[in-house]
Amino acid sequence: MHQSIIDTVFDELWRASEAFPDWPEDYVHAAAIVSEEAGELLQAANNLVHEQKPSSVRDMKKEAIQTAAMAVRFIINLPEEEAEEENEKI
Repeated sequence: MHQSIIDTVFDELWRASEAFPDWPEDYVHAAAIVSEEAGELLQAANNLVHEQKPSSVRDMKKEAIQTAAMAVRFIINLPEEEAEEENEKI
């Protein structure tokens, strides 16, 4: 099951990269894309908890996958030396 989720995230990453090939070089705008997706995930969670919409579990999964894909895209687009420095700290 976990591999299926990871595959779905990478499928979304590929789809989004094809649909929107340009990624902002500005870290703030790039982070805003990740944040926008996370905001949509939060909205779907609020819909489930406060409005009890039946489609919200499906919506949360979709938005979580999109958030994860954009987070991966953000990391991929970091300059190599910064990514390498961070990997040394992890």
